[in-house]
Amino acid sequence: MIELFTRLVTKSLWVRKERLLISIIAVMLGAAMVTSLLTISLDIRERMGQELRSYGANLVVLPGEGEYIQQFNTTHSSIIGSVPFLYFKAEVNSKKIEFAGADLEAAKKMNPWWHIEGVLPKREEVLLGINAANKLGLKTGDTLSLGKRSFKVSGILDTGTPDDNRIFIPVETAEQISGKSGATLVQVSVLGDVDEVIKYLENEGYKVKKIRQVAESEKALLDKTQLLISLVAFFVLSAACLGLLSTMITGVLERSREIGLMKALGCGNGRLAAMFLAEAGVMGAAGGVLGYFAGLSLSQFIGMEIFDMLVSIKPEVFILTILISILVAAIASLLPIRRAVSIDPAVILRGE
Repeated sequence: MIELFTRLVTKSLWVRKERLLISIIAVMLGAAMVTSLLTISLDIRERMGQELRSYGANLVVLPGEGEYIQQFNTTHSSIIGSVPFLYFKAEVNSKKIEFAGADLEAAKKMNPWWHIEGVLPKREEVLLGINAANKLGLKTGDTLSLGKRSFKVSGILDTGTPDDNRIFIPVETAEQISGKSGATLVQVSVLGDVDEVIKYLENEGYKVKKIRQVAESEKALLDKTQLLISLVAFFVLSAACLGLLSTMITGVLERSREIGLMKALGCGNGRLAAMFLAEAGVMGAAGGVLGYFAGLSLSQFIGMEIFDMLVSIKPEVFILTILISILVAAIASLLPIRRAVSIDPAVILRGE
């Protein structure tokens, strides 16, 4: 029975190979666009996230208990960077100034918009925020006295943020001057689901604040990009579905006598519907495979021309493309199947 069913489906497809080719091309075009959009969407979301992370941290972690975080050790895969800061105030030239101790190489990497006139400080050197420098009347190369210690001003920092009011020093020096150890807060850069990382850190006993301007803008931009790509894919698939639908309906009209004869010989509606679904599945799978490879080439072209990068090949896109193509073909076959099963063999065979 299965062998006979397979032979009937194969024979039907081969006899109408021109319409089969048109149907496969319709599915292939939709599958190609879906493949390229899915590949670009998955890759661009990740790349855009990485690019946006270059604009700084999106979380600030505070101590859950006590004043300082002694060690910040996390294993969450979405955390791609963290910089502890130790803040304290000290008197310089009879003026209270806030100091910030940190790994300044890492801090500069975390905050790439920092504009430094000079260089990052080493031991016995400081980096002055521009407002702090104006307040103290100091410039690059001058000496800053703090108690019995003297520090060379290695550079002036201009950020347009409250950091301009601070003096930055290496964390070891900050601990010596303040007599404190640990971090007042930790800047954290997250690539992925920020809310998930917040829950993770809160479960670890930390207090967490979201830098809303960065985190929410990133999420909104990525979501809008994803929505745009999804809408384009939907309309392309709809066009492919309509093209396949019209081809299959025409095929049903041409095969009316054949269908009537099959029903007269005892072919039930279920088996008839199964035959049309099988034909649609073959067209969907064939179009999906061809469309995947065409779409892969298209995605590489779009990636280089628009985003100036090669997109990575993702195996899951192949599976999704085939499944979507078969689903589209199955949906397109529903109306033709309904038309086919409604055929009255007595009317058709009488020639009416």
